[in-house]
Amino acid sequence: MSIETNPEQSSEMREPESRRFGLFGKKSSGKSALINALLGRDAADVSETTEPTYQAMEIYGIGSVTLVDTAGLDSTGKRIKKTQAAAEKLDVALMLMANDSLELELVWMSRLRHNGVAIIPVISQIDKMPDEGRHLAAAVEEVTGRKPIRVSAKLGIGLDELLDAMRNVK
Repeated sequence: MSIETNPEQSSEMREPESRRFGLFGKKSSGKSALINALLGRDAADVSETTEPTYQAMEIYGIGSVTLVDTAGLDSTGKRIKKTQAAAEKLDVALMLMANDSLELELVWMSRLRHNGVAIIPVISQIDKMPDEGRHLAAAVEEVTGRKPIRVSAKLGIGLDELLDAMRNVK
């Protein structure tokens, strides 16, 4: 994995040519843990995110990117409104799914696509699933027509494949 990171964090960080990748998913779906795995350090707080946070980094083959850690899709009030506002400024969304209740994720995928945001479906926390997320991945592919990437931030599984997808997304 070839990643260089910038340890600075702010509530609104963006370099002029930086691509924005937002991480979406329900509470406890592994968004912050995945950011930490991609960065190779504990930068994102893995407790409940109250508002979007931004991490700048360099990824070989992509260049400067900003990772946006959003509140859970099942949040309410100000949290979800801030996530909606952050979604309007994205280039790519990583949609994390950690269980087979996909209704919220599918609604958000539709919204994001409508706004011109490219989507990379991700089955997260596969280390907690008996079949490493294969059944869920098949269900997601059947519903969306897109093959999701199966990852475990904890074990580092699938991170290279995810980075390749991030490099190649249009």
